[in-house]
Amino acid sequence: MFYKNEEGYINLLKDTLNGEFKNTRNGNVFSHFGCMIKFDNISTAFPLITSKKVFFRGIVEELLWFLKGSINANELKEKNVNIWNGNSTREYLDSVGLNDYEEGELGPVYGWQWRMFGKKYIPEKLKDGNEEDTNATTAVAKGIDQVKYVISELLMENSRRAVLSAWNPIDLNIMALPPCHIMYIFNKTKNGLCCHLTMRSSDLFLGLPFNIASCALFTQIIAHVLHMKASEVSLSLCDAHIYEEHVEQVKKQIELEIYESPRVIIEKDAPAIETSIDDKIKWIESLTYSDFTLVNYKSHDKLPAIMK
Repeated sequence: MFYKNEEGYINLLKDTLNGEFKNTRNGNVFSHFGCMIKFDNISTAFPLITSKKVFFRGIVEELLWFLKGSINANELKEKNVNIWNGNSTREYLDSVGLNDYEEGELGPVYGWQWRMFGKKYIPEKLKDGNEEDTNATTAVAKGIDQVKYVISELLMENSRRAVLSAWNPIDLNIMALPPCHIMYIFNKTKNGLCCHLTMRSSDLFLGLPFNIASCALFTQIIAHVLHMKASEVSLSLCDAHIYEEHVEQVKKQIELEIYESPRVIIEKDAPAIETSIDDKIKWIESLTYSDFTLVNYKSHDKLPAIMK
């Protein structure tokens, strides 16, 4: 099934309410397998859902946390962004066998895979200070910086290899949570930079609005550093689902009016296109929440629900 823009998102919610009822690892869901949602003109119509209020600051802070290669939830918690709290408590870490992790430590999750794919992960408490070889150059020792790789591919004429993957089977058993948004593929078109995101699992009510906006913001950041326009994002949803506990709030949301999409402006000037990839990476790592301005975001009130 194909859906487009926020109207499509609402239709996806409606269709999934009529989907297959399943009992899963963390609760009962209504499930819908194999669909795609697309948002175009993201530079002028940023896809932040308006039929309920979405936590934009949390989206920005989490994405910047990923882009810095960070894997400690306490860094977000200090900024009052609590979306990773439930997966980083002592109780939770022990329940999934990560007894050697400090509270807040998540293991080689998104940020690690984005910036150090292939590097061996050592829990903080097991480090002896000698695990880093500053002269090492192999992928096993340093890992692959996939953000740097994507930028280098996009600097070419028409690369179809600008792929970033968070799915690393070797590391799955040492991650606090396996990745849901597993692969980003960027592509340049006559209209600007596009991104296609594949999600193995999508919580449609709480998670997907975050993922849509985060993917769009990621695309804007990469486009900005390449002095391009951001064009569109598409998300392929493998297992799209609505938790039983979210159904009543979903029913409220689908009755609400959809407002005009806002804009997001990146206030910080990108380095000149002629600068090195390392300079571009440093610019990305220097970004803070204050470098982003959300313009004309009109939405309905929050629709709170338990995170599953």
